[in-house]
Amino acid sequence: MKEIVFRKSVAPAAVCAGLCLTGGALKINAQLTSSQKEQLNDLIGHRAEVAIVLGAANSASAGSYNVDGRHGNNDSNFDLYKFGGAGEIGDPRQLGNSGVKWVPYIVGNAGYMTGQNDFTVGSLSGNEVNEDAIGLQLGGGVSFYLNDQFSITPTVGVVYGHYKIELDSHNANGDAARRFIDNDIDTIGFTPGILLAYKIPIGENILTLSASYSYFYSSDISSDNDLELTGNSHILEQKADIDIPLNAELWNCRLHTGGYISFTEALGDISDTMASDVWGTVHGRLLLDTLGKFWKMDRIGLGGSYIGAEHFSGWDFGVEVSFKF
Repeated sequence: MKEIVFRKSVAPAAVCAGLCLTGGALKINAQLTSSQKEQLNDLIGHRAEVAIVLGAANSASAGSYNVDGRHGNNDSNFDLYKFGGAGEIGDPRQLGNSGVKWVPYIVGNAGYMTGQNDFTVGSLSGNEVNEDAIGLQLGGGVSFYLNDQFSITPTVGVVYGHYKIELDSHNANGDAARRFIDNDIDTIGFTPGILLAYKIPIGENILTLSASYSYFYSSDISSDNDLELTGNSHILEQKADIDIPLNAELWNCRLHTGGYISFTEALGDISDTMASDVWGTVHGRLLLDTLGKFWKMDRIGLGGSYIGAEHFSGWDFGVEVSFKF
């Protein structure tokens, strides 16, 4: 089953705490020293890594996010818009005489992040930085069912990212820093991963326990750019999801409720930039079972989430649609 979701709400770990540029971290001169260039490269490169990976990752929720002010700066707000999902194509089929069944699995995500951060302390006080990022992932794999409940799904995919940062200067320090900070970065990479899932029938209800791991490697393909980005990041997610059919119908479609609780951890380069590299998500939904009534559409309805961590929080609400091929 392929799930396709479009949501708008407040922005995930994609740019969470720790992403704010520190006003006093970089002394503004007419020319940057080699060490200052390296510092700036790491700072902006890591910010780009976070935004691109969490925009493309299947485990990061769309939303509107508030990030605690760091280093004396104001709180930051970011929005993440996402479209995509992952799921199986067709019904499981027998793998020889092994007793194991298999089914193709696809992954596709497109994420767009935008945010703004005002400086209130340090040499860049009185200026603001604007960021935009696009993360795209396309991949697939095979789900192997060892029995009717337990499946193992190895996947591999490609990731493209575009990141843009601009300094909106309002004083002399901002004018001097702008030519070093204003940059565009394009990256390409790959993302192997694995998903373990176990389905537990409870009457008509289905409880699914899952754990997933994804590795993201990205390499800079930008031209005419002083910055170079090469990233190695890891995303771990543990999730408990329940589907509950209700004894009620709407427009001759049975209603389903349910939701999930998940815990996600970011490791590697991405965690170097995020002060909150572990976050939890609580999601609820109300869906119509439309299987057999519309072309390939399995469920449609509304869902909402709350996302929380030590230094950021967010929410999302939107339409959920899933298809069964």
